[in-house]
Amino acid sequence: MIFPDNITFIADEVSQDLPVLRAFVREFKLPGIELRSFAGRAFKDLTNADVDEIGAAARAEGWKIFGCSTPVFKCALEDPAAIAAHREIFKRSLDVARTLHCDLLRVFTFLRQPHALEPQRLARVAEHLVGLAELARDSGVRLGIENEHSCLTGTVGEMEAILALLPAENFGAIWDPCNVLYVPDASPPVPGDITRLAPRLFHVHVKDSIRRPPAAPGALLAVGTPLGIGEVNWRDHLRALQRCGYRGILSLETHWRLQKIDDSLLHLPAGYGFSHGGEPASRVCLHNLRALVETL
Repeated sequence: MIFPDNITFIADEVSQDLPVLRAFVREFKLPGIELRSFAGRAFKDLTNADVDEIGAAARAEGWKIFGCSTPVFKCALEDPAAIAAHREIFKRSLDVARTLHCDLLRVFTFLRQPHALEPQRLARVAEHLVGLAELARDSGVRLGIENEHSCLTGTVGEMEAILALLPAENFGAIWDPCNVLYVPDASPPVPGDITRLAPRLFHVHVKDSIRRPPAAPGALLAVGTPLGIGEVNWRDHLRALQRCGYRGILSLETHWRLQKIDDSLLHLPAGYGFSHGGEPASRVCLHNLRALVETL
């Protein structure tokens, strides 16, 4: 891995505004961005004008759009109306990806329930995911499943279980070690998780946090920190990626602010409230990531 060639960031972790994003990419000489919310709108609500503006900037600046971070299937498995709505979001997301020449769409595995590895439920999840792959057939777009504490796939074992039911030509992991810290009763992430996922690893999200006693029922189990000082042990995770021969992208997902933002914004990040204070926090984290990468 080389800084900046293998580094990007989720755009709304820095700003909702294109001039700020342009300046940030130029400052760090990054090869592009990962797209989530923009101009105050969640990914699912991006307008054609928004997409055209991003596409024009990408062409002018020589950016690659390394991923489109959709919310698809971050919904209840027992809610047919929500599933139908998310399939429509996926169709729109696929159009956005094609327009931006992006080959990776992020998807999820439905909201978490007890006994996440229950076989019949996993089979239903896989069936819905395969349905997305059918919509994306011949598009050249891969589907990356992100581990997420609020969804059925949160830990490395849960990621392995769902990937085992899905075709490797369509599906791989978007692995975020930090997200494991937010999963109740899960063991902390270890570099060996990278080794287990390496054959199916599409993309890596980078952030850091520390676990804390729950402040209230339903509160997040961890709190964001500057990259490198939390409990992920990014130095050893990066070494594991290097040993596995990973050639993909590390995408900064800061999720930490100098002034704390509400936990609810971290669950479905979007808009100006989420991005407030993101630029200075992301600058700190990107400097820390560069230092870590350059010591490998």
